[in-house]
Amino acid sequence: MDERDVTLAWQRLFREKPITPEALAKADELLDGLSGESPLHLRFATELGELKKLHARRPEASLKPSPKRRTSK
Repeated sequence: MDERDVTLAWQRLFREKPITPEALAKADELLDGLSGESPLHLRFATELGELKKLHARRPEASLKPSPKRRTSK
């Protein structure tokens, strides 16, 4: 899996869906497929760490991503 594939899979995991333990586990698997030196690995590892902290604080509630903001034209 290349970085493009990982990025697409990452977006599918978290875009407009609740954050579940299964999604977090799948994200860990995606990270394992990237080189530790990859800037994308660092970005996603940081993001995943934040998501895990949020999920740990509110385990009884499924965390949903924020709705997309619409920009005015």
